[in-house]
Amino acid sequence: MTPLVSVAIVTYNQKEYLRECIESILNQDYPNKEIIVADDGSTDGTHEMLLDYEQKHAGLFILKLAVKNLGITKNHNVAHFSCSGKYIAWIGGDDLMLPGKISKQVQFMESNPNCTLLYHNLDVFYSEGFQDSYLLNSSSSAKEGDIKTMIKYGSFNGGSSTMLRRSQSPVIGFDERLPIASDWMYWVDALGNGGEIKYLDEVLGRYRRHSNNVTSQTNYNAYIDHLNSCNILLAKFPHLHKEILYRYSENLRALRYKEDSNYCNWLKASIMVNLNFKSLIAYVLYYISFKTIRK
Repeated sequence: MTPLVSVAIVTYNQKEYLRECIESILNQDYPNKEIIVADDGSTDGTHEMLLDYEQKHAGLFILKLAVKNLGITKNHNVAHFSCSGKYIAWIGGDDLMLPGKISKQVQFMESNPNCTLLYHNLDVFYSEGFQDSYLLNSSSSAKEGDIKTMIKYGSFNGGSSTMLRRSQSPVIGFDERLPIASDWMYWVDALGNGGEIKYLDEVLGRYRRHSNNVTSQTNYNAYIDHLNSCNILLAKFPHLHKEILYRYSENLRALRYKEDSNYCNWLKASIMVNLNFKSLIAYVLYYISFKTIRK
């Protein structure tokens, strides 16, 4: 059987990388797919390029071309609600699929009906070439489990590696109260509908790092979205408070490097929410070293 797979591409001003992304999808050996492209109001000629692809591949592309910028989460929802396949394969417009990715994920999910989310290893590489590439996961560090696992450990699955069983997808899609980092909540809500997240121990995609896809301010705001996600999850799943507070504490500790002037305060907040050795050790080292050691 070859159930329909919706490949959902989200992109904004990524024309220089998007063609390579699309070609990697077209080169997949899986025949029954639709390609949804949600472009968030690009001004770099992306629309014209996409319209050319649509003309050359009749019936394959579903283009959602925003006239003005909607923002990350809203643009993801445009893609989400345009999908009609049994499975959704998410990918960023600057990332790549490796041969056999879709076929292997579909085969696994068809054989494992309790699998709601399936992710695989990714080769993380730098476009500018100033750092060596590396693998995102390993067979020993990769995590599997249910909603508790996803809450406790955060987004350990690379978004561009993840295939979702659409019947288990969140009714509201991505939560628009979280304007930047809504993906973690999306995965949690999917698992809240039942099933497990599983790991396929193969490198089936490439995740591109470049100067335009990460900024310090975006990164800081993403952590704020994660903290707000924890508040929302406490209201939704109070019986999972232990896992939620663990994740809340982890996010607070991570913020110590995002706002240097509040280094100590973020550690204290982390300890107060959920007493943990990592934050406690970092806090003690900071003071016994006369504020010179920051772990």
